Amino acid sequence: MNNIIKCINGNIFILFLLFVSCDNQKTMPEIINRTAEEQFYIPENIYASPLRIAYFDSLSRIAPQNQKERYNLKKADALLYAGRTKDAIEILERLWKESNMGTLRYQLEAFEEEKIGPKLALAYMRLGEQQNCIHHHKASASCIIPIDPEGYHQVPEGSRKAIQLFEEFLRQNSHDYNSLWILNIAYMTLGEYPEGVPEKWLIPESVFESEYPLKKFEDKAPQLGLNVNDLSGGSIVDDFNNDNLLDVLVSSWFPSGKLNYFINDGKGGFIEKTASAGLEEVKGGLNMVPADYNNDGFLDVFILRGAWMGTLGKHPNSLLRNNGDNTFTDVTIEAGLLSFHPTQTATWADFDNDGWIDMFIGNESDKDDFHPSEFYRNNGDGTFSNLTTSAGLTVSSEEEPYYVKGVTSGDFNNDGWMDIYVSTLHSSSKNLLYINQGKDKNGNISFKEEGSRRGLKEKISSFPTWSFDYNNDGWVDIFVAGYRRSDFHTIVPDIVKEYLKEPNKAETMRLYKNNKGFFTDVSSEVGLNKVGYAMGANYGDLDNDGYPDIYLSTGEVNFESIIPNRVFRNNSGKDFQDVTTAGGLGHIQKGHGVSFSDIDNDGDQDIHVVMGGAYVGDNFFNSVYINPYQDDNNWITLKLEGTKANRGAIGSKIEVIIMEEGIKRSIFQTISSGGSFGASTLRAQIGLGKASAIQEVKVHWAGSNNKQIFRNLDLNTFYKIKEGKAKAEELDLQPISM
Repeated sequence: MNNIIKCINGNIFILFLLFVSCDNQKTMPEIINRTAEEQFYIPENIYASPLRIAYFDSLSRIAPQNQKERYNLKKADALLYAGRTKDAIEILERLWKESNMGTLRYQLEAFEEEKIGPKLALAYMRLGEQQNCIHHHKASASCIIPIDPEGYHQVPEGSRKAIQLFEEFLRQNSHDYNSLWILNIAYMTLGEYPEGVPEKWLIPESVFESEYPLKKFEDKAPQLGLNVNDLSGGSIVDDFNNDNLLDVLVSSWFPSGKLNYFINDGKGGFIEKTASAGLEEVKGGLNMVPADYNNDGFLDVFILRGAWMGTLGKHPNSLLRNNGDNTFTDVTIEAGLLSFHPTQTATWADFDNDGWIDMFIGNESDKDDFHPSEFYRNNGDGTFSNLTTSAGLTVSSEEEPYYVKGVTSGDFNNDGWMDIYVSTLHSSSKNLLYINQGKDKNGNISFKEEGSRRGLKEKISSFPTWSFDYNNDGWVDIFVAGYRRSDFHTIVPDIVKEYLKEPNKAETMRLYKNNKGFFTDVSSEVGLNKVGYAMGANYGDLDNDGYPDIYLSTGEVNFESIIPNRVFRNNSGKDFQDVTTAGGLGHIQKGHGVSFSDIDNDGDQDIHVVMGGAYVGDNFFNSVYINPYQDDNNWITLKLEGTKANRGAIGSKIEVIIMEEGIKRSIFQTISSGGSFGASTLRAQIGLGKASAIQEVKVHWAGSNNKQIFRNLDLNTFYKIKEGKAKAEELDLQPISM
């Protein structure tokens, strides 16, 4: 009671301290639920569609006669985004009919009336998706461009009526690229593309052709029991119970969204263990990042919340401690990590080289909504200390806010200290590169922003990012996907213009080549100066040639954004080839968390993708694409365990030296979970191409400065390497039929 009185009577600073103090007296589920009630399930939140339906319905009942239709239109919009598509169509059909008759002239503004037709067409398109792609889901056919006969809509009403409307819009405006695109997709769903599309509105088949004949990946999520049908969220594929079988953790971003935890049964399937793992009360989370923060040998998880919510985004994150018995405990409060900022991105690394993994969180700031980023030092006793200010990592200030959407860590100057790259959304600001300055005489570390000095001075609107050595020269490079569109509402016109080789103003992808600590934009040189409007994204080796490739989960929250995920193959470090359609990977549902992993222990990397969107009515099935390259190229898999380095070996560098067709070459990999949205396994699965032998494997352990060399390792074999142990331990892992 005394605390409450103080909270009421104290000044703002004391109020803040006591707010945190009061929260520390609550459990994390209570804090998460209270935050959701206050900041999410309210009419002001555009994503709370079910609540907004009732809200606009009540307003339409009490509004003056000349205002009622405005609220009915808003209600129809909320119905559509809530997944109640038929109810939305009923309202929109009436409004569309009356609009054409001119009877709405004094009840809606012109800009509101213009929305009715496109919204109705979109509703019919979504109805077709619900009745076919969801209710009659066929994993490797539904919603994948080019749509093959198994994916054709068996219930044609939605696409058929959408076609009628989009053709009407195009007759009025032949440069309506949004209608042009969805019209072609609608014809595809009916099996009438390209022949049935009026020639003047046809997007030719040739624009979808791949630049390399990648083998087709098959989506086997339903057979594996991993076809979670939910909203956008994070993905982690890794070994949570240390049985050398990769498990799966999937989040859904709504505060009521379920966390799904699946154990690999080793027999070609997965068993859901969410309830027995103690995870039923852990709700929400747009992204997750794994690390063994307490060095007990079991992988823990940090869940991120509040992204995109602006002033309503003050949601707490969660640290889940893996108890080693297939259960987890939320230890956010006792670990000292409870804070309230909008975010979806964080990176783990041993920034101070003490053998314990630290964390940097990138928070979203606007000029009227300031949220400093956070840097937490691991104290080695299960707790963290917030050293953001002293380390120079607030990133944003009230004078210069940065809307951080992606962060990645890497040793960019090869000095043995992990640095940080920050991707920001607003095109008026640049991305940032923080170089780790190491420890001072008192043992404290600090960072200095050196992006401009090191060649990263351009202003760019971007989202997911990562560091990887794309050309195997021993220096980690930076990839970041652009996230700016020409059209205020949707990226679709830019996508269409790019396919048709017409100019557009969308932000393109960037690949920054590392030249001994300084960077050059080589995007055009390598063929990545394309629209890569990605949310989730990650990298992995599609064909085991030893060069990392790119998977982009493209899209945005709008239902109009029916665009394919994009995949690019690394052509020996020289350039990147679009292999989207050849690989059967051009999914047109929303893509979020992406994880590369050898989920079936056959030596190549499979892909797990969370496909749901942001609105409650934009749910879709997750995908697990099984890699068909297990017999084409050689490989080696290394599970590293640190002793002086952090136990999970995050940040440790591997160099595999091979003989390939009589030529010696090196393949480099750094232990990490990959991209900033989605988490790949920390077990290093390394493609070796046509290697005839492995000459050496070099390991540079993160933080400890220990270097080890291993010889006489076999091709196509799993090994465990423990820091300080002279011999690699062969693991007897058998392929799993999936």
